[in-house]
Amino acid sequence: MLTGVLVWTLLPDGGRASDDTAGPRGTASGSTKATASAGASSSASPVDATADAVDLLSADGLHRTVAKLTEATGGSKVADLVVYGEYAVATAPVPGRPKLYDRYIYRGADVAVKFGPGGTIAQGTVPVDLNDFAWDAVPALLTKAARTLGIPQPTSRYLVVSPASTTLDSDPTLSVYLSDEYGSAYLEANARGEVIETHPRDDG
Repeated sequence: MLTGVLVWTLLPDGGRASDDTAGPRGTASGSTKATASAGASSSASPVDATADAVDLLSADGLHRTVAKLTEATGGSKVADLVVYGEYAVATAPVPGRPKLYDRYIYRGADVAVKFGPGGTIAQGTVPVDLNDFAWDAVPALLTKAARTLGIPQPTSRYLVVSPASTTLDSDPTLSVYLSDEYGSAYLEANARGEVIETHPRDDG
């Protein structure tokens, strides 16, 4: 099981990238679904403002994030990834020690940085290659999420990349989340950006 406590402190309740991850389908911890608690907001995260105003959830911002994480980690494979407009958090296998992972954060500056050793990657987790995802499809997914998830005024938007899992017999997924003070909802897509499932919030 991943024990990414520091990653957890950086994320709202629905966007856990590691320890006890609740991302859609299988993530690095082997969990299967995500549920954000009320009040989830990126403003609650103890992360400094970015040095650059680029929106990391834009197509350009995502390509930049992938490039900077690849430079920092020495490769393009991650055990999981969570991206907000202002910053991104990833767990990546340790070079030469593929069952272990390190944590990295990118705040939109010139480089992504390692912010501590992580732990052990969960059994069955198959790290994903960030170059295999259709990042240009994400803006359209965010637009669709705004139309269909039943959260008209989100206080937080974020993207969760979950790896394949041999334990869960699942493929890599890319999910877009919207949250407000009452909770969250999400769209789950495949690596090509094609929607697999929609999980709107039921307001009754």
